[in-house]
Amino acid sequence: MNNGQTRRQTPRPRLSAILLPLAGFLLILTALNGYQYFKLRSNLAEPVINEISDAELRDMQIFFDSVSDKLKIVRDWARNGVLSNDDIIGLNKKFIPMIEHQAPFSGMLLADNKGWEYYLRQDGQAWVTRTREAGQKGILYYQLWQEPDKAIKKWQKKSDYTPVTRPWFHRLEDENSIYWTPVYTFFEKNIKGISASVSWDIDDAKDHFAVFALDIPIQELRKLLTINNRTRRGVLFLVNPYSDYFILGDEDGDHTTSTAPISELIKSWKEAAQPAREIIRLQNNKQQWLATFKPLLQYNSVIWVGVAASKKELVAGLNKTLFDIDLVDLLVACTGAGAMLLLLWLNGGLRTGRRLEDEDPVLRVHRLINQGEGNNLEFKSTVRMNLKNGKAGKEIEFAWLKAVIAFLNSDGGTLLIGVADDGRILGLAADNFENDDRCLLHLKNLFNQHVGAEFSDFVDFTLLELDDQQVIVVDCRQAGKPVFLRVGKNEEFFIRSGPSNSKLTPSQMIRYIQQKK
Repeated sequence: MNNGQTRRQTPRPRLSAILLPLAGFLLILTALNGYQYFKLRSNLAEPVINEISDAELRDMQIFFDSVSDKLKIVRDWARNGVLSNDDIIGLNKKFIPMIEHQAPFSGMLLADNKGWEYYLRQDGQAWVTRTREAGQKGILYYQLWQEPDKAIKKWQKKSDYTPVTRPWFHRLEDENSIYWTPVYTFFEKNIKGISASVSWDIDDAKDHFAVFALDIPIQELRKLLTINNRTRRGVLFLVNPYSDYFILGDEDGDHTTSTAPISELIKSWKEAAQPAREIIRLQNNKQQWLATFKPLLQYNSVIWVGVAASKKELVAGLNKTLFDIDLVDLLVACTGAGAMLLLLWLNGGLRTGRRLEDEDPVLRVHRLINQGEGNNLEFKSTVRMNLKNGKAGKEIEFAWLKAVIAFLNSDGGTLLIGVADDGRILGLAADNFENDDRCLLHLKNLFNQHVGAEFSDFVDFTLLELDDQQVIVVDCRQAGKPVFLRVGKNEEFFIRSGPSNSKLTPSQMIRYIQQKK
């Protein structure tokens, strides 16, 4: 009951608002440092290298799974009768879109065991085919194509080449399997690489079969190995257990493992009967080195992923214990931090706060262009205009939408529209929008229609003036849940794999999401 007097509640001292959180912070910090100290007394090198190896294996498997998917698509085409040896233009229309702008592939081959062959590779903005007639020896027929159905040059070469003797020409008992070659020298480009192939019987005839293969140069595999070089501890490499050849990424000169004794570790691994997932140890220059080897392809042990590092590097930053920090220093640091927090709070600093100024947008875009395309950056020339035929096309819009979805499903990234693959600033004039607002509205409408408005908080569209040209900057953040490209009633799932976007099958998508969790 109110008796006419106002009861005032005594306020708590304002200092407690700082001291209590500071005391809790000190207690938590002490407990964490103590936990780390006791943890460091055990051997941390083995679980660290296994964790690195598992992460790298997952990344590499995504690429090789995408190669397998392309091979299986061609095998299904053949089974359905849509590939004809007599129709080169038809083959061009099938295969050019499959490998166009696919940097990992230097060429593709289709041949049968009677000597007929069709070979395709990209030559700048044009395409080169090489054909060989069944039963005819000594002559290879070449054509240069400006479009899949427009040849602009023909020539011949005399050669004893025959496809059936090449390493990739391999008939598998199980037509659903993929064959991977060891490292060898490609005939046409005379560079080293590996090939993946599938085979199938023609007209159910056991004496007549065909093989389709994709060539992957060593230099492209090196690029895959170097994607995470700056953050990775240790050295990543690919090895063939049946040869002395191994593939090592381009080393960073400042990397602490640039002199890693990879050859000796591989030799020890082979002498130990090529164990999977077991730790191989080696003493070198008074340092202990560890390596682990895991098969990249479960159905084919030709390619293994190896990770090697010194024990010192693996536990670097973890071997400094709590007792390296004097208790007095810890208390002084925390007291000083508490005093600073108190002063900020009393002066309103904690309430108002200040945002750090962002990097100038134009300078940022120039920096990104100089950086070049990679795992978190992609360039697209236009929003909707196909520069080859001068017409607007949905395939152009879907191309940049796939990149956005891949960033959302991966670790985020930035898409620059109006920039060519080689970094030239093209601008947006070719898209012929009425004004800037129409352009941005078109982008957002496409995103809402084919991706979903519920993901708009993870994407920022910005239109910038750059060297008298307009460039659209699309900044994407990791969505945290699966994002799909909706095309009619179909949904497609993409992730970022190096400098390209990879479409995953439902099973691959499930495995990828589980691994991300």
